[in-house]
Amino acid sequence: MITYKEYFLFNEAAGPNKHLTHLEELILTNGKDGAVRAIKYLQELTKVLDSDTPKRRAINTTVKYDGAPAVVVGADPNGKFFVGSKSVFAKTAPKLNYSIEDIKRNHSQSPGLVDKLVQTFVNFKDVRFNSVYQGDFLFDDQIKEISTIDGEEHVTFKPNTILYAVPTDSEEGQQIVNANIGVVFHTEYNVRLDNQNLPRFQTKQFGVAVTNINPGPKVYVKDAFFENDAGHITLTSEETDFVIASINSAKQSLSNIDFDKVTEQMLASINTYINTEIRAGEFLEDGAVSYQKFMEWFESRQDKNISSRKSDAGIARAKKAKQVALKFLNEAKEDILNIFEFQKAIKQSKDIFIKKYNNMMQGVQMRHYLFDDNGDLVVTEPEGYVAIDASGNAVKFVDRLEFSRANFAVDKDSKFKKN
Repeated sequence: MITYKEYFLFNEAAGPNKHLTHLEELILTNGKDGAVRAIKYLQELTKVLDSDTPKRRAINTTVKYDGAPAVVVGADPNGKFFVGSKSVFAKTAPKLNYSIEDIKRNHSQSPGLVDKLVQTFVNFKDVRFNSVYQGDFLFDDQIKEISTIDGEEHVTFKPNTILYAVPTDSEEGQQIVNANIGVVFHTEYNVRLDNQNLPRFQTKQFGVAVTNINPGPKVYVKDAFFENDAGHITLTSEETDFVIASINSAKQSLSNIDFDKVTEQMLASINTYINTEIRAGEFLEDGAVSYQKFMEWFESRQDKNISSRKSDAGIARAKKAKQVALKFLNEAKEDILNIFEFQKAIKQSKDIFIKKYNNMMQGVQMRHYLFDDNGDLVVTEPEGYVAIDASGNAVKFVDRLEFSRANFAVDKDSKFKKN
């Protein structure tokens, strides 16, 4: 008997996700509950930006920096200093590094990561931590450069996709010039030992101040808060009306989805497919067209799975799985179309907030650039933002057609021409 999961043959089946989810992806990662959460985020953000009256915010927003790799530093339950990557969160064999030797042994297959973790260890080992912090590595002396952009001298660094540039004659620029490494911190954790004496991390808060982390002038430490006061931006009446209309459209689409027909595996496959649209510079422009492309994409994956089988029995089983899977998808066509319409409406509202946050970032000292197809620098917006609700849940607000597509396509080793 073929199981539901085998019908769809998902190698990327749902599992623990250590990455933040895009707002419009919540319906794909968490089904109906995720869709309701997405609507709630937008409703609360509308309240925040639609009024000049001070009040307790149900949603807070921080800036998402394009650093890499992720680094975790702090004190374990016994008060002992450690550093690590996201592997500290592993369930069975978490890798906490208490020495440089630990780093080299635990991460020997990733020399680049070893180098960054060693630098993190050396520069933070004398800080007295009473908690655990996660951040993103921004720069070291290997990628930090002095360059001229538009006739002005900048200190630049490119940890991942975005190239950051800060004028060298600014206070922040001088801090970066004089620092050995730079890290932006965004999450604080509580840590305890379980009954097997393994460390378990629980998010204490997203968006953390770095006032308690003071490793000295040789380390540039940054938090993810806005440099400007978020209370100074509001939605116009036209923007508010547009967001409300988009939310109502999303609600209508959601009410037309039968989640008994739409399996978890089906949603995971749709999520994977949408990334192919983004790579092509599209995002559900026409639901009917996207559905047809999705079906063709899905069938092609099934055909590849069939061709990879060696035995007659395996081929027959894979063909049967394809036949049944396509039947399910055809029966769920209207539900899938409504999922596409829901996501499109959520994205349209999300883009309004991204625009507002981008406006807030105008005038900050740290500037953002991408490389075009010719290898030339072009000004871009920040990677995105992180919205945090009152329960501490977080999602990311990213212009996927600009940044995510660039992240898929970018040459990580691109260098711009210096004057």
